Amino acid sequence: MPDRFERVRRDVWHHARRMWEAGLCVVSAGNVSRRADAEGRYIAITPTSIPYESMKEEEIVIVETSSRNAVESSRAPSYDVPMHLSVYRARTDVGAIVHTHAPFVTTLSILRRPLPPVIDEMVVTLGGTAEVADYAFAGTPDLGSTVVAALGDRMAAILANHGNVCVGRDLEQALHVAVVMEAAARVYVQALQIGEPFILPDSSIRDGRKMFEDRRKEKSPFK
Repeated sequence: MPDRFERVRRDVWHHARRMWEAGLCVVSAGNVSRRADAEGRYIAITPTSIPYESMKEEEIVIVETSSRNAVESSRAPSYDVPMHLSVYRARTDVGAIVHTHAPFVTTLSILRRPLPPVIDEMVVTLGGTAEVADYAFAGTPDLGSTVVAALGDRMAAILANHGNVCVGRDLEQALHVAVVMEAAARVYVQALQIGEPFILPDSSIRDGRKMFEDRRKEKSPFK
């Protein structure tokens, strides 16, 4: 019997592997999801506790958004499903989510320190400062609420004592956000070891934000 979700399973699996290969997570940490249909009835998400190195396309889990139950799937979904669904409900422009435990981002998360605009590309890609969401235990509905508040209209947020959440109109964009964010976090943390980093001037932040907003006009296929 044909798998009606074959294409979206492959997309999630492919980008989850790329996240792992980029060193943004280890073993089975973090998770990746995307909307699986235009009506918003389903999402596709990585399974829980399966290492990315051995994960198979067919193990990507399809979750019904109304019931949060896995359908047509052989594995249990990531326990962060509530967080993903909260973001999708709040942000109709978001078609995909990448949640990482990248080392330098996670360092900031443990310090509960926001990532300010220290390089131009960060403003253009993330939309400004990556704020820190209030702490909530992983997998709880409270985490979803805190993430939505910290994201605002930007593309990334830091999870206190956890990692980050990066969003995009598709998985390609969400993963790009995650890579840019970790690169910015690395230079920021390294600069903090030497002195107090300079933040971009207000005029540059305004220019970068305008470029960010222009890019956002490219609609998600699920908007």
